[in-house]
Amino acid sequence: MPRLPEKSVRCDFLKKVERTIHDFCMIRELDSVLVCVSGGPDSTALLHALQRLSSGLSMTLGVAHVNHRLRAEDSDRDEKFVASLAGEMRIPFHVKRCNVRQYARENRMSLEDAARKVRYDFFLDLSAGQHGYSRIATAHHLDDNAELILMNLFRGSGKSGISGIPPIRRKIIIRPLIQVSKKEILAFLSENGLPYHLDSTNQDERFTRNRIRHHLIPELQSFYNPRIMEALNRTASIIQSEEEWLDHLVERETGGLILSETDQSIRISIPDFLDKPFPLRRRIARYIIKKVKGDVKKITLRHIDNILLLIARSIDNRELHLPDDLLVNISDHQACFMIRKRMARPLKNDPQSKTPIAFCYRIPDLNDLPKIMIIPEAGASIRFSVPDFADLPEPDQQHKNTALMDRDQIRCPLTIRNWVPGDRFTPLGMTGTKKVGKFFMDRKVPQKNRLKCPVLLSQDRIIWLAGHQIDDSIKITPATNTILKAELFLA
Repeated sequence: MPRLPEKSVRCDFLKKVERTIHDFCMIRELDSVLVCVSGGPDSTALLHALQRLSSGLSMTLGVAHVNHRLRAEDSDRDEKFVASLAGEMRIPFHVKRCNVRQYARENRMSLEDAARKVRYDFFLDLSAGQHGYSRIATAHHLDDNAELILMNLFRGSGKSGISGIPPIRRKIIIRPLIQVSKKEILAFLSENGLPYHLDSTNQDERFTRNRIRHHLIPELQSFYNPRIMEALNRTASIIQSEEEWLDHLVERETGGLILSETDQSIRISIPDFLDKPFPLRRRIARYIIKKVKGDVKKITLRHIDNILLLIARSIDNRELHLPDDLLVNISDHQACFMIRKRMARPLKNDPQSKTPIAFCYRIPDLNDLPKIMIIPEAGASIRFSVPDFADLPEPDQQHKNTALMDRDQIRCPLTIRNWVPGDRFTPLGMTGTKKVGKFFMDRKVPQKNRLKCPVLLSQDRIIWLAGHQIDDSIKITPATNTILKAELFLA
């Protein structure tokens, strides 16, 4: 096919951007648009495109740049480049410098999540503050959307995950390049001799997205569909439309279930909830969590299904602790979703220790039982309760994943963590201590399972190797008044 004249490439690029803005009503007359510019080709092209279209769209522009300080001199070089670009265009320039690596470590986030949060917090602050930008423009494009769809598909996401990047988010964040390909972006920059900076991390194939970009997509284009990017984006567009309709349906159905609502809690009718079809229950649960928590980050399909199971059983005073202090409580045929401080919080690794800490949760007290403690790192949960003596099984019928302990011999706070070399306890029936590692060897516990075994401690004294054995000091005796029952459930 003959190559199109370069001039038409430039015109087609700008026309596509302008058509996208109009099709999705991204910008209104007299809007003030904050353009997020990293210095890479995508955001540089976005800035130039909006600058050229600004007079026709009657909008004003501002430029925002975040220096993540992840690439030493390269990060500073990018900041200077964007500042110079904004200066040449006589556009207000805003910059934030942040040690994202340290921020990620302090907030126990991945580097990618931390960088994204820092960026969007900065952009939204500029929008809400004295500058009052009415729109925030990011440079996500058609190829980004296709890559994200594939990544989410491989992770087993639902329809919302494979609906891709929405053209507009939160009614303020817009993606004018979402219907433009990377090839068209580079052609526009080349045609106009516009400089930009390349981020070397985009070539780092340790990242899944880069492997998809540099290997999988070219193979799909060569052997399956040369227009795979457009096909994926078309599929995402269809799903986005269906998701919007479903969101309205879920909102309406949830409204009929709510008995009471505050900023951090929603109480619903269990009988009415159970009348809904199972797929709708899942969506309603996610919708309520998003309203209460503000997002559904860290909430997996397993969490949602655990909530549905808890509600289906409808046993009073049962509750489920979930990430970010989210709690679901059952009482009087009602389910309450609320934000409340967890009965346990993960502890941070000790940088001075050579012992690996896979997980460590502290339980300040054992009030308001029963309670369930979820340990995602071990793929397990532990339920604490106080049973009646009449309900106790015979000793030879007791399940290995259940521990019956003398409550009066246990001192809070309790800790649940993984086994570490050097741990000792006194197995039931013994008088001396024994290394936990030796206990595992004698029981032929595979090495890979040892680190995931939850270890329950009372004031730093091991009282239970979950799924294996209790410590002799907390065994039930004729003098026991109150029993603490701990049950280990594996995913």
